[in-house]
Amino acid sequence: MNEKIAAFEKNLKYLGVSADARSELIGFVERNYGRMDSLASGAYEGKIPNFPIYRLMPLSRLAVLVWKLTEIRQNYLTIGVSEEIYRDTIGDIALRQQLYYTKTAKIGLSKGDCNWLRHLSYGDVFKLGVLQFQPFEVIYLDEIWGKKPGFRYREELKSRLPAGSPVVNVHIQKGTDLEVGKVKESFALAKDFFKEVFPDKAFEAFVCYSWLLYPGLREILPAHSRILAFANCFEILGVSKNREQAVERIFGKRYRAKADHPQNTSL
Repeated sequence: MNEKIAAFEKNLKYLGVSADARSELIGFVERNYGRMDSLASGAYEGKIPNFPIYRLMPLSRLAVLVWKLTEIRQNYLTIGVSEEIYRDTIGDIALRQQLYYTKTAKIGLSKGDCNWLRHLSYGDVFKLGVLQFQPFEVIYLDEIWGKKPGFRYREELKSRLPAGSPVVNVHIQKGTDLEVGKVKESFALAKDFFKEVFPDKAFEAFVCYSWLLYPGLREILPAHSRILAFANCFEILGVSKNREQAVERIFGKRYRAKADHPQNTSL
């Protein structure tokens, strides 16, 4: 068997994709073998929103990212990431493929998926326990966009964590188990991990930009809610009125009328 195709199939095995997805992806690679290297190497050339991977079809995007995993794995291992953490981290590809299939009945990835998964290509996101973590620098959108960025910040807290401060950004995958003990374990793992892998970087805080932290959730969720327990890990620095992330995560999509939104969740 061709060495590169063998590596591709090994990557599929790591991801644990379905037999149907595996068959379609291998078929795509066999039909497009001659251009797979160039598609993968150029996938994230340029800047958002002009990445070449965006111009591909959903199945093609997924195949290119899986092909690129050989390079991505080497990048992670080179900076001192263990094989176990690497595999947990790339599992995000399989999760997003599953969610895309549930939504569209098609095998592949959306442009939005590829936008987020660029961080795998950059080697700057890590799955540690139940949470994802990313080296980051604090930004305040009102300082970038002016007085109406859609965010309201608490000025007294901004002075404690100035723009540009090195921090660790926390991400929550859809379906994450936010059981208190598992969340604490993730933060503990992250503290040790970033000291070991980035010894020259003095990270000042964990930050999180998520609808899960919205203070208004206290009005509708029970006191024992795992979401509220997670939110209690953070001090609110700023609030946005943008509902898009919450609507997508709670209902799956935006509906024409409010009455059409599913009512099978306390959210």
